[in-house]
Amino acid sequence: MSAVLQFSLAALTLLAGCVSPMGDGTEGGAVARQSDEVVAAPGASGDGFGDPERAINGVRGGGIERGGVDVYSMGFPPQDNTELTLGWSGQRVTNGPGVDLVVFENGFKQTGTEFFFMDLLIVEVSLDAENWVSFPHDYRAEDESVYEPVPELWQGFAGRTPTLLHDDTNPVDPFDPEVAGGDGFDLDALPDDGALGSEIRQLGFRYVRLVTAAARTNPDTEASFVRSAISNGPDIDGVYARYLE
Repeated sequence: MSAVLQFSLAALTLLAGCVSPMGDGTEGGAVARQSDEVVAAPGASGDGFGDPERAINGVRGGGIERGGVDVYSMGFPPQDNTELTLGWSGQRVTNGPGVDLVVFENGFKQTGTEFFFMDLLIVEVSLDAENWVSFPHDYRAEDESVYEPVPELWQGFAGRTPTLLHDDTNPVDPFDPEVAGGDGFDLDALPDDGALGSEIRQLGFRYVRLVTAAARTNPDTEASFVRSAISNGPDIDGVYARYLE
């Protein structure tokens, strides 16, 4: 065997070991995989719904009109459990065609109405778990000091859409919103700011941080984002990434 051919085969072997193989429901040489690492869960009790491992042990949604029960429950200020940081065992989530990330929360449609029960989340990504950039988000109600249970008004937030995906009974493509539900995020939506946003658009990210929206300030009102009066905090079912290396 020639030295050139030996080098070519070695290079192909190396590349095959660095890029995830193509999996069901994906394209572009990647395999959709759920986050499998809890990096930080401040304020987590570790018991029952306070166990953050429930956010990485599979997605088991309850469907259109009810939430699932295999979830990690977050809270609202002044509680400490308003953030959850997840990772993919050191792998980097890269920017590919279409949606790159789907967050599955526990929203559901209120039976007999056009309204939804939602626990809104802000989604942030990072390369080092220290410096973060948020996906653009905007509450677009006419009066932003009043909560309205209409998903279309909460642009760029997670927690708007029911989770239909169930790893055991409805194991569908997590990146097909018609059958899986969830809220999708495309890295191309990050600000092309010549700084961290541009860097992550190009290089991808290693960590995702989910933040209770009510723990952050709405720049339009200079007060916390409003929330449902009957909510006790977001419930995280899982997060899927589409392109990994």
